[in-house]
Amino acid sequence: MSPKHHNHPAPTPSIAGRAKAEISPGAPWITALAGACVAVAALGGCGKKTVETPTDSSAAATAAPSAYPLPREWNDSAAKAAMAQDSGPKTTYVCLFSFSDDAQLGTDAHPVDRPQIGMKKISATQESVDATSAQKAQEIMETAVNKSLPIGPCTADLASATIDKSIPLASYADLQSGSQIAVLYYFYAKAPLPAADLAHSFDTDYQNTSDAFKREDLLKSLTPRYGAQQKTEAAFPYFKVRLMASLGHYNAQTKSFPLLGLGVDGNSRLSMNDSSDYAIVPRGDARFSSIVPANEGQARSLESKVSASGRDRLSVNVDLYVKAADAVSYAARKDIVAKVVAAHVTDEAGGTIADIQ
Repeated sequence: MSPKHHNHPAPTPSIAGRAKAEISPGAPWITALAGACVAVAALGGCGKKTVETPTDSSAAATAAPSAYPLPREWNDSAAKAAMAQDSGPKTTYVCLFSFSDDAQLGTDAHPVDRPQIGMKKISATQESVDATSAQKAQEIMETAVNKSLPIGPCTADLASATIDKSIPLASYADLQSGSQIAVLYYFYAKAPLPAADLAHSFDTDYQNTSDAFKREDLLKSLTPRYGAQQKTEAAFPYFKVRLMASLGHYNAQTKSFPLLGLGVDGNSRLSMNDSSDYAIVPRGDARFSSIVPANEGQARSLESKVSASGRDRLSVNVDLYVKAADAVSYAARKDIVAKVVAAHVTDEAGGTIADIQ
């Protein structure tokens, strides 16, 4: 049985029962990166570089030699040593680089293919590395760049994650509370369940008393309940998340409609209304970024709906079907990385627009 979750603020009618997407429109990283920005705010802010041209690292070192004793560039030998120390089954993680516009924080460690250490450039701000966990991936990447810029989060790539396609989408569990994410996070993080912390976040009876004995009595029943919930979810980590997105105008070149604000690139968090500390980080491939109409008639019909909205986009509801696969902790957030399996897109009246699988 899931713990009660009445402690969250009452949701507005437009988001009731939905996940809250935390997507930064001007940058490709998730909002958890704000923690890294705070760390360097006193040194000139935290922003994304507009170009990939390396800055003069020697000038930066001269300006602040005590703050940055290491060369502000890639260190292949240190990376190899860190990777060798990380023993065990490994998976591919994609790490985010946070660049600052302050010249004093310049670095020559920009994402680039580095076959000599098994790393690959994913984008202008992302580099991949094989590691045993998200935390180890971040530690390796920080070592590889001589700690010359904020790194993180590092999220599992999940390209090779297996999906049991015999499971009907109707059987996927509805994701309704942050407690569902929380217990599964500790399973993938291979960490003990902090029953008192979970009760403080999700159980109304525990929250409503300050009596130490009553709280202890409550934990005697809540602890095995959380354990049973975790066991059930770990055995069947398939979930349906309901959220809002929007559909842009028809693109004649791609013959598709862009699906905007869905945030399935592994750089966005979907948190529930009762907790922002625990969230789902969905990772899906390119097919989930647009809707391809079956024919011209369907394209014309859908384009008329977008135009009739009176804006440059049409609000849509999305049922996102995912399989939880890994854990990632960054700043104060504890998240589950999940592979996107399918998406059911409807208009605000509930009419089906598309099914993407």
